[in-house]
Amino acid sequence: MLIIDLVKNAALLVALVVAYQVVMSRKRRDMASGKVLFGVLLGLTGIGVMMTPVDYGNGIIFDSRTILLFVGGVFGGPLVAIISALFMAAYRAWLGGAGMWVGLLTILTAASIGCFYYYVRLRSGGVLSFARAWFGGVVVHGCMLMLFLLLPAGVGFIIVSEVWFTVFLAYPLATALVCLLFQDYEEKEQSRLNLHRLAYFDGLTALPNRLFLYERIQDKLAQCIGTSQVGVLVLIHVDRFSRFNDARGHAFGDKLLVQVAERLAAVLDGRGTLARMSGSEFLVLPHEVYDTRSLADNGGNALVEQIQGALTPDFNIDAIKVSVVASIGMAHFPLSDSDTAGEVLRRADTAMHRAKAAGGNQVTVYEASMSTVAERRFHLERELRQAIPEGQLMVYLQPQVDTHGTLVGAEALVRWQHPELGLVSPVSFIPLAEESDLIADLGICVLRQVCAHIAAGRFPDSPDFRVSVNISPRHFHQRSFVASITAILAETGADPHKLTFEVTESLLIRDVDDVISKMRQLSALGLHFSLDDFGTGYASLTYVKHLPIHELKIDKTFVHDAPVDHDSAALVESILAVARHMHLNVVAEGVETSEQAEFLKARGDVIYQGYLFGRPEPADAWFERFSNKN
Repeated sequence: MLIIDLVKNAALLVALVVAYQVVMSRKRRDMASGKVLFGVLLGLTGIGVMMTPVDYGNGIIFDSRTILLFVGGVFGGPLVAIISALFMAAYRAWLGGAGMWVGLLTILTAASIGCFYYYVRLRSGGVLSFARAWFGGVVVHGCMLMLFLLLPAGVGFIIVSEVWFTVFLAYPLATALVCLLFQDYEEKEQSRLNLHRLAYFDGLTALPNRLFLYERIQDKLAQCIGTSQVGVLVLIHVDRFSRFNDARGHAFGDKLLVQVAERLAAVLDGRGTLARMSGSEFLVLPHEVYDTRSLADNGGNALVEQIQGALTPDFNIDAIKVSVVASIGMAHFPLSDSDTAGEVLRRADTAMHRAKAAGGNQVTVYEASMSTVAERRFHLERELRQAIPEGQLMVYLQPQVDTHGTLVGAEALVRWQHPELGLVSPVSFIPLAEESDLIADLGICVLRQVCAHIAAGRFPDSPDFRVSVNISPRHFHQRSFVASITAILAETGADPHKLTFEVTESLLIRDVDDVISKMRQLSALGLHFSLDDFGTGYASLTYVKHLPIHELKIDKTFVHDAPVDHDSAALVESILAVARHMHLNVVAEGVETSEQAEFLKARGDVIYQGYLFGRPEPADAWFERFSNKN
């Protein structure tokens, strides 16, 4: 009879596990509401178990409620154990009878042991082994049998003598199996939650991520479309964040991002969704929507002012005070009934990049014209990537002459002969190439063409004649820079003594030792180096002293104003004095008038480059003009 009742109770336990998985999959069990639901579910199942007990008469019953209470305590903790115990205790008190007090003590004991195991399980990493669960079942049901001995008139001794073997054989095993079923579900649920967290939340700041916010924007769009309401999305980029990572390491940068996230969350104070987009970018989606674009502008601007105010005070990272500024882009939505979350994000990103391009620490509201410019730049970059291997980039040459008018050199410039747009100005595509990896490819393309002309003997045969080629800092800092230059020289057979590499002063703001090493390696081959736009950038005389520089190039802004502006004249005279002292050549670019040329000639031995002596021309035309003549 006891075995049959045990089977019935086991069926109820399995039903409980199934119900638990179905109900709790829709509710987080670690939340208070989830624990209450679990406790109620467990208590009602316990009452069901108690309705089909082994009945010994006079209110003395035997059932498997102890398994439920133990399991509730182990997997739900004190709150679940208390709720389920109260349900079962209330029903047991209602049943009454001679065994009521023993039944209540059994409920209390089983729940208490389950709670004890709950904390043991937490300390062991949340894993409950089969042996430990089985031993818990032995303890619970051993205590239950001992409590049965308290039944009046010796009834408990009779019951215990009848059931002890079956209880110790079956009930601890049932307890262990039910515990493992719950634990298996819990592990799967935890894995699901972890996957959800990885998919929708940022691991560093614990904020929602881009995908999470994407879905929230979709919801907001659905709310606004058709109602004429307007929403706002704000994208915040921490300017020059890479500086902190480079100077102090990524751990320092991570701590800064966490503090930035905390301040932004404090600004929102539950009024919107804050997400980390990527790197040092954060997205803010206010809950509020507005009836008009004007109100949306006012609301967005007020929020941006609060954000800027929150970021103004210094951050304290490892006892180091850090000042932070941000480029902020703001976009409104919807712009049409077909607007999408992706389009809203793109518009905010476009506005943020416009603020960043304006020098940072700016706020920009998206306008339709921005997308037109961005689209044009996107297509131009794609076409430039194809233009380099297809040979659309042409070398132009501009002559350099000495004070006697003798041709002593040329600067190689690049022009893009677009098959549809015609000749594209360098102003349009050089910045695009600088922003991407194309600048190195572009530089190599120009150098190959120049080296081919040198190897073919097309330039004047004078031993002092040199061709200047501009080298981008981004290209120069590549690890393979020296190897690629030597490979081109070997491949074309060009004489390196006829080459001058023009580098800008910005080259010196990063790893000066590496710069000097590369320049010395190439100088050993016979190449010369010219410091372009001298006086406008970062170089100091200390750097110039240690660099293997052969030439200084005066920026054209100084040359233009030198004859009429005292300050420009003083700067030019200072550069000429430095060059004389350090035995360097000087090239003055942008010489367009005879007054400028005479001013320079009166103050030193200068090489002229500018429209006064010749405009940039296609290489073939230049060779035809200057072949065998000065």
